[in-house]
Amino acid sequence: MKTFSGKNILVTGADGFVASHLCEHLVSKNAKVIALLRRNSGGIFKNLNEIKKSVKIKWGDTQDLSLLTETTKNVDIIYHLAAQSHVGHSLYNPYETVTNDVLSTLNVVEAARKNDVKRVIHAGSSEIYGDPKYVPIDTKHPLQPRSPYAAAKASAENILESYFHTYGLPIVMSRFFNIFGPRQGLDQAIPKFILQALNGRNITIYGDGKQTRDYTYVDDAVNAYSKLGLIPNLEGKVMNFGTGKEIQIRKLAKLIIELCDSNSKLKFSKNLRSGETPRLLCNSNTAKKLTKWKPTISFEEGVKRTIEYYKDKTHLIDNIPYML
Repeated sequence: MKTFSGKNILVTGADGFVASHLCEHLVSKNAKVIALLRRNSGGIFKNLNEIKKSVKIKWGDTQDLSLLTETTKNVDIIYHLAAQSHVGHSLYNPYETVTNDVLSTLNVVEAARKNDVKRVIHAGSSEIYGDPKYVPIDTKHPLQPRSPYAAAKASAENILESYFHTYGLPIVMSRFFNIFGPRQGLDQAIPKFILQALNGRNITIYGDGKQTRDYTYVDDAVNAYSKLGLIPNLEGKVMNFGTGKEIQIRKLAKLIIELCDSNSKLKFSKNLRSGETPRLLCNSNTAKKLTKWKPTISFEEGVKRTIEYYKDKTHLIDNIPYML
């Protein structure tokens, strides 16, 4: 497939952080986007309000197989991004997380199989690697999930692989390392730290702050997804996506304080959150070899762009205490 122009593309979880950016990209490439998102009684669009007239909105749930079977008729590509993706939430709601993330994936691939969808791209997570035995982490690293969320994502991958081998379903599996940027959930470190810094509040860090993450700016992640939809002969492949650079959470917080010109101080809790992975550093050599992808936006530039996004949304800090 050389272009998205005129192609029918379903994006699940379309109103989410990364998926909404992906929808914007696909619209810009003249794709016919079907945006599947959970219905709410207020008919409120979280992140798709600006492009809602440029996509076909489909209210529904990926746990509904009949809906997916009907929706995927004549669809060329499915980007499956719908998931309960919060590690902390999964600790308190493991049944909801596993049911949502695993059953939804099963329904997506079954609908795709019935309707001969040309490619299914799954949004995986580096959380499935757990506490790494070595870094940087490549796709051969053993899977050792530390949370119900990570276990659900690993299980979803097993379903995907089984459909590839059993039915020849054209599956592409991605594992992203910590995507960040505008619209990210407030429960995540970067938006939370930014809001705390912009409001002059102390920045709360779990543990000693020496845990590390490999952050990819959302535009680079969308570029990766774009390549996964267009490049031939990726079926059955598993690819890591990350920058290959890690940063300690305490250094991340200090950078945000500096870039926000804030007087905020660091406040440390005693322990890492249950289920949290202490270190994530990506080896994306397979992805780079197969897709020629590479990140183009530096971490500091990405943080600056994210700060700009939140400068007129500082009131959102009042929502943080109500999030896990």
